[in-house]
Amino acid sequence: MSSQRIKSTAFHALAIAFAFFSSDLFAKAFSEKDFLMQPLGHGVYELAYDNGQKSLYAASAPSFDADKPEGVVFRLAADNLQIHEKIKTERRAFAVSLDEENHILYMGNAMEGSVTLLDTRTNQVIKTLQLSNEADPKKKAHVREAVLDKKHHRLYISGIASKGNGLLWVVDTQKQQLAHTLEKMDPVGFAVDTAGDKVYAVSGQGELITLDGTTSQLLSRVKVDPAEPQHYFLNIALNPAAGVGYIADTNTRDVLVVNLNSGKLLHRIPTPNSIAVLYNAARNEIYVTHRNDRQISVIDATRYALKHTIKTSAMPNSLALSADAKTLYASVKQDEKSAQDDYVLNIDLTRL
Repeated sequence: MSSQRIKSTAFHALAIAFAFFSSDLFAKAFSEKDFLMQPLGHGVYELAYDNGQKSLYAASAPSFDADKPEGVVFRLAADNLQIHEKIKTERRAFAVSLDEENHILYMGNAMEGSVTLLDTRTNQVIKTLQLSNEADPKKKAHVREAVLDKKHHRLYISGIASKGNGLLWVVDTQKQQLAHTLEKMDPVGFAVDTAGDKVYAVSGQGELITLDGTTSQLLSRVKVDPAEPQHYFLNIALNPAAGVGYIADTNTRDVLVVNLNSGKLLHRIPTPNSIAVLYNAARNEIYVTHRNDRQISVIDATRYALKHTIKTSAMPNSLALSADAKTLYASVKQDEKSAQDDYVLNIDLTRL
């Protein structure tokens, strides 16, 4: 190869690297101290925004001790995070999904493998659906994520089990009973494309799983990045208008951009390993939590460039967005050995 060709190749390689990382140089850094914060105690996990009540629900499991199975769900004022109610539950709440129109908060009870339905008008339990069967190894799993498909009256729940034997539970929300159990699916996180009648799940095996939204049956499962065996996909956010999904991986770096129709990997957005990912169509932004790096990233969804970072003193976990798309909420967890409380952030996006 000629020296001129070598120089040209090196220049292009440098240009590509600069394109990936130069955005970091111009990204504005914020601190959690720039926004509202509310401490809540230990074991805070997922969030759900209620536009009707202008409230934010925060699920918590204060203890993992066998003799302390109770949970607490906080109802916070959406604007200032003032604690309005502490709703005690018989089972520990981790995942939450809100059916605002029917006033039902679905709470995933990971340790018991069940889902509890809470009436948000009375704060009374409607019923608890036992999903995991402790007596049958093939039907034993821990609840991880619960995502509502309002159009088709279904709740999708991931059941985490060992050796890729995870379950996918489908609850009929009108009958309030289990409709389907799909075995060996290994689903972890979900997202629903209501208009496209599709449900997308990501797996611990690095797969994109597509379900028919009308029947809840499997359409396809694709290894997104088969050359990387360490993938453990945790969550996915959808941009249906662009036909893409954004995948958060807890094991490896980068947020992956994938074509929803083919499962083809389109792009890698340089980031630390991730927990939650959320797409805001109104601002065309992607929000990602990085637990290990104690940071929340704000990414331009057109250029796949980092716009802002928000540094946290503890480990950011779950995300929720207000109905007007102007406020981002994040749950932030302390190290297990810390005596300090987990807390929730109210991030005013208009300030970014």
